[in-house]
Amino acid sequence: MKNKIIKIVLCVLIGIITLILVVFAAFSVGERIIFLDFYRNAERYEKVPGILDGYVAQGYTTVDGEDYRLACGYMANDRPSRIYVLKDGQAAVYAEMKKPDGSNYTGHTGGIDVYGEYVYITASTGCDLFLLDDVLDGDGIATKVDAVKTINDPAYCVIHDGMLYVGSFYHAGDYETPSEHRITTPAGDNNTAILSAYRLDPQTGKPTSDIPDYVYSTTSFAQGMTFTGDGRMIISTSYGLTKSHLYVYDLDSANVEPTGFDVDGTSVPLIYLDSECLLDDIISPPMAEEIIYDDGVVYIMNESASNKYHFGKLTSGTHVYGYKLD
Repeated sequence: MKNKIIKIVLCVLIGIITLILVVFAAFSVGERIIFLDFYRNAERYEKVPGILDGYVAQGYTTVDGEDYRLACGYMANDRPSRIYVLKDGQAAVYAEMKKPDGSNYTGHTGGIDVYGEYVYITASTGCDLFLLDDVLDGDGIATKVDAVKTINDPAYCVIHDGMLYVGSFYHAGDYETPSEHRITTPAGDNNTAILSAYRLDPQTGKPTSDIPDYVYSTTSFAQGMTFTGDGRMIISTSYGLTKSHLYVYDLDSANVEPTGFDVDGTSVPLIYLDSECLLDDIISPPMAEEIIYDDGVVYIMNESASNKYHFGKLTSGTHVYGYKLD
């Protein structure tokens, strides 16, 4: 009787394990089929850190002249948000983020970039500033030292040629943007967010003016942005389980209104990112976040494998993928 019970238990366990393996294979193969065009032109790059620890990946950037990358994200278990240091061939290390009073910093940390001695992290009214040396000193803590206010609530940020670009995320009902940021473009597109651009002072790391130098009109669901260096801008969009998109725009052919956007009575140029200057729409797996461009490849950080969502552990969400642009 005892041996019979053991056999039944073993059969049940084998059945459960087999079912798990079948589900895993179905998810993995199914995703590869759905996103076949993406994977034909993409390679696995590096592992997304913290996917078993409650970390939800958001921001991702390189550091000029250095051989490491920075990533940031919030913790689903209300622990302090983190900035990770990622270096080839080495285990990822992180610094827990703190407010100036020493309390835990638990912001969403949607975007990250570096300018001089400062690390910029997107916050609800602009960017919070941390010292790069503080992130790298190995004590596991990085403390906010300053802040930059912007005209929009940014979900991502990029610093390029001394300009700080901060862009908003829009989703009807859950993540609204001001009505003046929702614009019908010359091509007839209903853009719902903006990307504002500020010239930075290299001495202070602060914008030279409270008024942006210019503003882009952008699409919904924007999570990240990068420049290619040849006149193109790429915006990554995602929301929930829907397919992500990498929209590639030709900036040289974008419509520009020299005085098209009003900021507290000051008119600044408005640049329309819409179907008229759209070069490509690259469809990629769900939950793409910030992106990096380097030498013809777009590297995509993804949050789907975090413990908040899990399903990415069954697909490709455990790793950054590099997509080769044409």
